[in-house]
Amino acid sequence: MGIILVLITLVVVLNLIRSRAGRAISAIRDNEIAAKSIGINITRYKLMAFVLSSVFAGMAGVLYSLNYSSLVAKKFDYNTSINILVFVVLGGIGSIRGSVIAAAILTVLPEMLRGLNDYRMLIYAIVLIVMMIFTRSPKLVAWRKEVAEKNHREIPDFEAEQIPKG
Repeated sequence: MGIILVLITLVVVLNLIRSRAGRAISAIRDNEIAAKSIGINITRYKLMAFVLSSVFAGMAGVLYSLNYSSLVAKKFDYNTSINILVFVVLGGIGSIRGSVIAAAILTVLPEMLRGLNDYRMLIYAIVLIVMMIFTRSPKLVAWRKEVAEKNHREIPDFEAEQIPKG
């Protein structure tokens, strides 16, 4: 059931990105003032993005609750929030494929290391650090751009995904 919901979510999101509404949402994300100046209804598209993300969060919550007999707030602590944020940041903020790959690797890795009880979290931290270094490495960024040019596709520029100053 979970795989089906993930596939449905990916199809909907990928179609949204390629649609007129998706381009408007991307324009708002990149520069809200410029998007407003060309006539994009900021409120409409922000509300659309909020509602769509709420639908997906609700679907994820229902799927999560099916695995447990009771839900309590203790299951959704600070560490869980940070873990989800790490999935998105390490996978690439603008990259769906990267976020899915990072989530898969970083979910499976602690379970694979469960036998190494004393060193499990140390190895997990080392893998996180190595992933951060390699996703920001200039040589790796150049290689990704070269591969994308060969495939005639655009890829997100991880160098441009820094938090704006000011």
